Amino acid sequence: MTAFNYAATAATATRLLQRFGAACTLKRQTTGAYDPNTGTTPVTVTELATTAAVFAYPQRYIDGTLILQGDQQAFMDPAVTPKQGDVLTWQGRDWQVVAVKPISPAGTPVLFEAQLRGQ
Repeated sequence: MTAFNYAATAATATRLLQRFGAACTLKRQTTGAYDPNTGTTPVTVTELATTAAVFAYPQRYIDGTLILQGDQQAFMDPAVTPKQGDVLTWQGRDWQVVAVKPISPAGTPVLFEAQLRGQ
């Protein structure tokens, strides 16, 4: 029995996101080592180009606790792994990544689903 080719499925997901989604930027902050001379901890922001399709959550999912009114659901290209705390700039607006759910059957990332909250 041959194994299913999830890499091809990931490529299809990427192609569909590029066609129906929009280019966006994922910003990730990394904290460096404390510098005793300046008394500061440097923060570096890395910007990663990606593609996403973003939708409002259906009303039935908004519970006021985990998913708030105004939260958005993003389906993201598997080439860039979003992390909780990242900021997604999509169509000129910044959104905080609240939660990330990888869609990765057999360990191959096909798509990332992220919960976004406006800043």
